[in-house]
Amino acid sequence: MCSSDLVLFTGLVTGHVVRTSNRRRNEEQRLRGELEAAQSVQSLLLSGPMPEGADAVYLPASEVGGDFYQILDRSDGSRLVLVGDVSGKGLKAAMLVSVAVGILRNEKSSSPAAILGALNNGLAEHTGGGFVTCCCARIGHDGTVTIANAGHPSPYVDGREVEVAAGLPLGVVRDAAYEESVVPGEQFTFVSDGVVEAENAQRELYGFERTRAISTQAAREIAKAAQAWGQNDDITVVTVQSTRTVRRNA
Repeated sequence: MCSSDLVLFTGLVTGHVVRTSNRRRNEEQRLRGELEAAQSVQSLLLSGPMPEGADAVYLPASEVGGDFYQILDRSDGSRLVLVGDVSGKGLKAAMLVSVAVGILRNEKSSSPAAILGALNNGLAEHTGGGFVTCCCARIGHDGTVTIANAGHPSPYVDGREVEVAAGLPLGVVRDAAYEESVVPGEQFTFVSDGVVEAENAQRELYGFERTRAISTQAAREIAKAAQAWGQNDDITVVTVQSTRTVRRNA
């Protein structure tokens, strides 16, 4: 190869490398912009002042996550508490969170079973082969707590794990039915599986027993304990007192 050919070849290679580098940089900037936009949307969906007697902590494992929670006060004096988890990670999971929260905020029912049914049908055929777990509780103005569950970890009440029907995860089968259970108690703690599935360097899970043992602590303390153990998934903790307890402490 003569010197002129070598110069030409070198120029072509250099040009290809520069174009490839520019395309990669542009793609990285585009993805970073999408992640930042998703973070902003998720922050709006999962932020706001906490009502009296409730607290929530959300620690995503990466820039955006697939967990969500909602605390919604109804006009009849009841309060709805929901904690959910979208299968998968990243932007796809974050988009499905937005869909789920949108359905929740447009649903007028106060029945946990009816709410899960509406969520299930709204998400059906839109999960891309995935699913969503969710636990929904209604705290009545008299302190009566009714819970329905769709494949989500059971909540804890006054330091014990509640036994409720698990139900099918959302978005798997249209028109799935969900059972309701009336659960007595004063302090209710809802967690995502990122708490019980936190894993330390020895591959030991944080587990249900450790979660139960600290379930009466503040939401931030529970979340921090799981994170310190070894976070490998989104961590969400919501604590709420029954209406009767809030009134007694007022």
